[in-house]
Amino acid sequence: MCKIWIFGGTTEGRLLAEYCSREKIEAWVSVASEYGEELLQEELMESGNAGNPDLNHNTCLAKKNLKTVQASSVIKVLRGRMDRYQMEEFIRNQGIHLVIDATHPHARLVSEEIQEACGRTGVRLERCLRAEGEQNKARDWVEVDSIQEAVSFLSSVSGVIFATTGSKELEALCQIPDYQKRVYARVLPTSNVLKKCEKLGITGSHLIAMQGPFSTEMNTLFLRQTKAEWLLTKDSGRAGGFQEKVEAARENGTRVVVIRRPEEDGISLEEAMEVLKKADEGNVGELKTHLILAGIGMGQPSQMTGEVLRAIRESDALIGAGRMLESAERALQNDLLISKEGKAENRQESAAAVEKETKCYKAYLPDDVIQIVSKHPEWKQAVILYSGDTGFFSGASRMAERLREAGYPFTVYPGTSCVSYLAARLGTHWEDAAIYSAHGRELSVDRVMKRLCDPEEPAKRAFILMGGKNGAGQFCERLTQAGYGNVQVTVGENLSYPEEQIRSGTAEEMKKLEFADLSLILLEVTDEIKNVKQLKRFEQEDKRLLSADSVGVFPRIMLAAPKSGSGKTLLTCGLLEILRRRGLNPIACKCGPDYIDPMFHRYVLGIPGRNLDSFFMPAEGVRKVLVDAVREEQAGIAVLEGVMGYYDGLGGTETSASSWEIAEITDTPAILVLDCKGSSLSAAAMASGFLHFRKKSHIAGVILNRVSSMYYERLAAAVEEASGLPVLGYLPESEEYRMESRHLGLFLPGEIDRLRERIGRLADQMEKSIAVERVLEVAGMLPLRIENKEKEKAENESMEAESIAKFPACQEQKVTSRVRIGVARDEAFCFYYQENFRLLEQMGAELVYFSPLRDKKIPDRVDGLLFGGGYPENYARELAKNAAMRESIRRSIAAGMPFLAECGGFLYLHRTLEGSDGKHWEMAGVYPFDAYRTNRLRRFGYVRLLTSSGQEIHGHEFHYWESEDPGTDWEAVKPTGNRSWRCIHEKGGQIGGFPHLYYASCPDFLRKWLDVCAKGSQQKYIN
Repeated sequence: MCKIWIFGGTTEGRLLAEYCSREKIEAWVSVASEYGEELLQEELMESGNAGNPDLNHNTCLAKKNLKTVQASSVIKVLRGRMDRYQMEEFIRNQGIHLVIDATHPHARLVSEEIQEACGRTGVRLERCLRAEGEQNKARDWVEVDSIQEAVSFLSSVSGVIFATTGSKELEALCQIPDYQKRVYARVLPTSNVLKKCEKLGITGSHLIAMQGPFSTEMNTLFLRQTKAEWLLTKDSGRAGGFQEKVEAARENGTRVVVIRRPEEDGISLEEAMEVLKKADEGNVGELKTHLILAGIGMGQPSQMTGEVLRAIRESDALIGAGRMLESAERALQNDLLISKEGKAENRQESAAAVEKETKCYKAYLPDDVIQIVSKHPEWKQAVILYSGDTGFFSGASRMAERLREAGYPFTVYPGTSCVSYLAARLGTHWEDAAIYSAHGRELSVDRVMKRLCDPEEPAKRAFILMGGKNGAGQFCERLTQAGYGNVQVTVGENLSYPEEQIRSGTAEEMKKLEFADLSLILLEVTDEIKNVKQLKRFEQEDKRLLSADSVGVFPRIMLAAPKSGSGKTLLTCGLLEILRRRGLNPIACKCGPDYIDPMFHRYVLGIPGRNLDSFFMPAEGVRKVLVDAVREEQAGIAVLEGVMGYYDGLGGTETSASSWEIAEITDTPAILVLDCKGSSLSAAAMASGFLHFRKKSHIAGVILNRVSSMYYERLAAAVEEASGLPVLGYLPESEEYRMESRHLGLFLPGEIDRLRERIGRLADQMEKSIAVERVLEVAGMLPLRIENKEKEKAENESMEAESIAKFPACQEQKVTSRVRIGVARDEAFCFYYQENFRLLEQMGAELVYFSPLRDKKIPDRVDGLLFGGGYPENYARELAKNAAMRESIRRSIAAGMPFLAECGGFLYLHRTLEGSDGKHWEMAGVYPFDAYRTNRLRRFGYVRLLTSSGQEIHGHEFHYWESEDPGTDWEAVKPTGNRSWRCIHEKGGQIGGFPHLYYASCPDFLRKWLDVCAKGSQQKYIN
């Protein structure tokens, strides 16, 4: 029986099939399509290894519509796509003992399914890697992680694009402005692909249907014929003709955008052939270490399940945090007692386990665990220990994702959660409870209580896992401050241990007590609290803070678009200028993590722009930023600018952290800005599609951008008829108010010639062509309404009091003594979140600004330094010339001064920095290594950052420059969990790296850093 299964459909897969056929090694070979099957048959025919045509047959496999074909005397081709469950079934039914994954480097989902199936069946899996090929060390190209990032970048530049990424990515390319004119696509010559291209409108001379890979000369011919200014390609390696593509682009002077290959472990094609040979000889080889992700309950051996105890006894190694290892060692000591006294049926098994030496390793981050396991291939089994149950706020899910990527088989063993244990001890249950974790993260009192007081679907009770010094007591204190002193609280400490203690009382009573660091809270709300006081407070708060009908104080509008490059920033600036002229006192907020657009908002209004970001903050935090901004600026209207496409969120496939989610959280009406350059009736279809994509889209109107006055009336009528949305006006294209872009986005306001004049002309045009009064009506503003000043003052004071009650956490975060923080702020260091400054000041910090470009030393008597991002590469010469400032910084930091340095600020602290002029300039010299230009996007997008102390803080990366040593003290994880890497240098309170941090996502991190600054405030740092 055939025991080998090769996943092909690639050059490597065909070569492995040819090798098996030639060496008479029986194997199944999977291909996804009929075309892939034909190519494999041709390959075997040409090599003289095809089987007898009379033996060919088609059969249905397990009723899954999977066709098998006898391609040669030893090769069976399996055609059709399978999910993980079908793969598992096939492995078991066919008795497969070796799987080789030779799928395309960018077929991530398929590889993940294969890893999952092999992991669950314990079958050996080898990933056959594609050869890199020779690469130009200069690498004058832009690198991105996904097709969505490529689309975002290409939307911000102009020029014809020659796309060689395949038919699967064509839909994403349709998001690029004027894609039907700009994009030439090279695809496989199959009927399904051609139909898809026709459906998307990529036809005629813009479509090249040919089978590759192609020579350098052929690629050059295509680039010249299409007059391509950009080549879009995946890093498909040597077999995919990647080197020939980039070589042709270099010869033709075409810029290259590369979707980088996912980082993965595996073996070469030659090594895969060697594995096949040994497998055929009966030597499958040792399997990778099997890992068990085990929940150990509260920690006592008596609370561990039988399968977890058996795994601990039988494993070669135990891995986990210190407390987890101590619990496992107690379990092994119990085994020793059992084996000596002979009191249990499994005493022989226990005695054998005692004689075996089990190694223990302290580690809990996925990459650290994998590094340990990879160094011990002799281990057959190792256990990764987790507190409680693997399904309750543990790191097991993230560990499982990483193990799949690394190809390690694993099994998850659940444990007894402290929630079910405490519920059992109290004689209650948790089936109707809300469960939260405040272990290493900030938990809002309001979030928990609103769930308990929900008028439609209230939770009967809430369990909260606490962490940190007297976390339970502090939470009771916050409950009391927020007006919930009568809530019934039960706290369980050291559950299952001899020192176990369970205490109950009201929050008012319990706040005075001390509790163990690791405790579990049970909250129960009486009907009196639920139905009278709290529900009424929530209803009033929601109406006051986020209703367009309340006091007329909070009119708000969002300008959003289907894609980047549609003109959102341009129209936002024009609208802000109009509102400013009318004396309506507007404020502006940017959805997402962008730094540059808020600078334009500030340029127009003269006040800081804010960021509303639901990845950085929970929903209540987003609302708080908006409420605080309105209150602080005495605003008459808030204008929100969307980010990317309206529904574009995390990973390009979710609405999380999208403009739509911000509209949903803040209940803000949105106006859709449609870029109509190069389109006509499609604008109507787009408006209708966006309106109905979500049941509650919040879209209340449309503005047509880059439309002539002559064509506007007809197009507006078509849009209104198709969508039912009012068209509120248009903006014609004009050089008078166009804004230029570069590698990190728009040029900064100070770099754009005659910007004030441009914005003035933009506003003049918008007054003529956009119905501003109707925009104000959509925003909820009554144009002629005049507010009573005393009433407005009272409302603001009431809003402030309620905000403090609703968000007490930041009020408690002040450090023990006031500290002065020097903030580097000028043209070179200008990327700062306003809310970071706000939180620093709330925690008691005094911010003192200075310029590394112009000042001669850091400010006097500062206790810490903050270096934000920006464009130090554009000012490298000026920064280098200011030797006095560099020396002041270097000496102060050498003397121990704490600092936070992000991206551009981190580059400034290097020994040298390669400037935009290509020269290497001397910098502050805090870090003994150099920074250099790469001409490609290094990291892009949101990250979750795990600090060396186990805290999680959120951030964002976006940079073209790189460091010789970006640091390894923290771990960065993509929000989707599909990628992680080490980053950040941390030494005490001295922290530097590329990620931009959003402090409010982990206020405790900032508080601890300020505490370090405060403790050193008596030192005499050298200025």
